Amino acid sequence: MDRRKINSIKAGLKPFIDKLASENKALSTSCITPVVGNDNTSPFTLEVQADWIDNMECLDAISYLFDVLKEVETSEDIMNSLFAIQVISMNSEIKCSQVNYIVFDEEGCFA
Repeated sequence: MDRRKINSIKAGLKPFIDKLASENKALSTSCITPVVGNDNTSPFTLEVQADWIDNMECLDAISYLFDVLKEVETSEDIMNSLFAIQVISMNSEIKCSQVNYIVFDEEGCFA
């Protein structure tokens, strides 16, 4: 993905990140990962980490996150490009292949 596409996705996800924070369900870290490396048309996976997610069933967490994406009216382009939401345990390391793929990093893991 090129920088314009990455920045567009990240900007489009900001209302989602903000909504989660306003509901006391802030993410610790989130990252987008293209399914196919440098293909600008490739769908992406949204990887997320948060303490509150660790206390939920995986499917419930993914359903909640998807509902919030819809609630904040995430653009159709982003929703159509979203291949999957992957929840990563706080005990595991999120693998963001490039720094510019970071959507949110409260923990400073990628600083």
